Amino acid sequence: MEWRFGPHTLSFEEPDLVRVTFHGQMDVKEQQEMYAFVEEIRARQKDLYLLGDLRLGTGFSPRARRSMGENADPVQYRAMAFFGASFTVRTIFNMLGRAQFLMGRKTASMAFTETEQEARQWLAQQRALHVHSS
Repeated sequence: MEWRFGPHTLSFEEPDLVRVTFHGQMDVKEQQEMYAFVEEIRARQKDLYLLGDLRLGTGFSPRARRSMGENADPVQYRAMAFFGASFTVRTIFNMLGRAQFLMGRKTASMAFTETEQEARQWLAQQRALHVHSS
């Protein structure tokens, strides 16, 4: 099943994978609606992994970035893998992750890959690490 948030789509793959496909820039309204939706999934499934398709994504609007910085309890994924991101989008995502870390917030492991297959393989490795460390 797939849900739309503006031009972006989100789907859930059992048992624990949230897949987001970005189309253009994500605005604050879309971002907040998506966060709320993922929190509903998280209520049923504690550990989530994020697979992000950034081939058509261009980042976040300034208001969305500000909202992310102000959110004291952002959606927490065990790990996040993004594929197909341009250099600019990778930079934006890395900066957002560093800002969360500098503010003392827990951050998830993150990777950027060229292909979806590589991203899925990396997430499978992260999932296996989590299982072995539990």
